[in-house]
Amino acid sequence: VLLSLGMMMTMMRSLPLVLACLSFLLCLARADDSTMEKRLIAFNETHREWLTFDQIELLMGARVNFMDITESPEPLGPQAAPSPVPTQIAYRSLVQTLLTGVSQTRLTQIVTKLSEFPTRYYTSQTGVQAAQWIHDTFTQIGGGRPGVSVRYFQHTWQQPSVIARIQGQGPNANELVILGGHEDSVGTSSTARAPGADDDATGIATVLETFRILVESGFKPDRTIEFMAYAAEEGGLRGSQAIATRYAADKAVVRSTLQFDMTGYRKNVNAIGVVIDFTDAQLTTFLRTLTGAYSGLPTVNVTCSYACSDHASWQRNGFRAAYPFESAFNDKSPYIHSANDLPSTINWVHAAEFVKIAVGYAVELAGQAA
Repeated sequence: VLLSLGMMMTMMRSLPLVLACLSFLLCLARADDSTMEKRLIAFNETHREWLTFDQIELLMGARVNFMDITESPEPLGPQAAPSPVPTQIAYRSLVQTLLTGVSQTRLTQIVTKLSEFPTRYYTSQTGVQAAQWIHDTFTQIGGGRPGVSVRYFQHTWQQPSVIARIQGQGPNANELVILGGHEDSVGTSSTARAPGADDDATGIATVLETFRILVESGFKPDRTIEFMAYAAEEGGLRGSQAIATRYAADKAVVRSTLQFDMTGYRKNVNAIGVVIDFTDAQLTTFLRTLTGAYSGLPTVNVTCSYACSDHASWQRNGFRAAYPFESAFNDKSPYIHSANDLPSTINWVHAAEFVKIAVGYAVELAGQAA
């Protein structure tokens, strides 16, 4: 879910009027919605509204950023400080060897498969089937190898999140290094055709391909690495919020999190966007270092506003989060949240650059066990 800062500010200034109009239109269809379930929706750190699912769907159709905080109205951060973020590249030779395994063919296959589901919306049966396919693909890659596991993270709605794990083998194995993307998609409505190739099959492909490269290489990390496919991002970051809140409550020691949401569209600027709001400054600085070392593409600062993707759930709960984006913001895909978000719109060479960043991130932040 992404909206430019200027558009967001305009929307935020008129948001009470927008919500009033939405409520009026819904009341035309229903004499009384008082018995309908409502969700607590946050539009920024201070503005919250109780809305019905119909009202929320209208917000999604308008591409308004929001966070559903019904289950976690207050964040649980800040968290206990894990190891500091690196400031220099430490595993260049190892990572460059691993990057020879990056496969554009694999990325194409994953995005194409996920785009074949009519929708991956988090309350749909095909959304559940997409999550099952991601789980099965993680499992197939893992191949029963020691220290590699895959599990569902169940929610109160139909679609589960999926978490794969490479267990750390060193003295810092209790620390987690996390990378993820969101598995769901949305079209012009919750039931409309939503192939979601760029948003966010590309992010899931990045995560799956990174997992494959590390597992097949036999890489043994010092810290534990988790690879996440979040459910219900389009519904208000609900999947990542549930996970981040659970990890915060369990006092998990998370060194860092990295979000991949829209990594495949390139129009004018051949660069990697680096989100600079609602992210951790030190981790974002190191993200630029990683990009320079392993992608070689320049970076451009991106401001994506409140709750624009799942990194916000981690940052809200006191964990470090960073977010590389496909481009300068005004060059992002114009096809998202529509039936036209198709694999044919993806630049596979560009998408592969994000796998390079992801592999570099996983190795540099997790470290190699002795």
